[in-house]
Amino acid sequence: MKTIQNYVPPNAQSLQRLQDRLGYSDAKMAELAGLDASTPWPSFVGGPEPRSLGRQRLFYMMARLTLEEQEWQRVLAAMAEVGARFEYTDAHAADPAPPPEPMADEERKFGMLLVSRNGSFHEMEQLREFARFAHESDVSRFVHSAFYDSDIDLCRFSFADHDGLDDASRDRIFDAAHKTITRFEFDGRIYQGGILPESDG
Repeated sequence: MKTIQNYVPPNAQSLQRLQDRLGYSDAKMAELAGLDASTPWPSFVGGPEPRSLGRQRLFYMMARLTLEEQEWQRVLAAMAEVGARFEYTDAHAADPAPPPEPMADEERKFGMLLVSRNGSFHEMEQLREFARFAHESDVSRFVHSAFYDSDIDLCRFSFADHDGLDDASRDRIFDAAHKTITRFEFDGRIYQGGILPESDG
């Protein structure tokens, strides 16, 4: 039987891009990866030394994203047949009429993908201002995306693979974020910046 060999895990930037594309919160990504409270999802996508995602866990994640529900149920049934015991429930199955999920908003500006999970006008305005300052500071090419997680009021950045991304460039990106973003994560730390937004309500 063939097995996966010479496995190289995706880096933190790649995992952050996946999360941005899916529009999932950290809690949803932890659920997707089958993580428990002792291993939070942000430890894989941030901080000075991000964790590596093992091949079994990555396989599990991609299987859940790729397989239709009927196929996924067949896998679970096969697990049970060999003696595994577990619970598998849809947390939303009992909700009679769940409210519609807010629609994400995204756009590209100066080559950067700007995303607000819940489509907040004020978050998008902050992201556009960030993009403008980053462009004026000649560092927009280093930023792949800026994702504002409305659920936790936190903006995260993923950096493009670029040889010229030195400490001075990172400082200019930080300065652009600090001028424009109310709450953001940078190098594993949370910062307050920008001007407090008005309420959308």
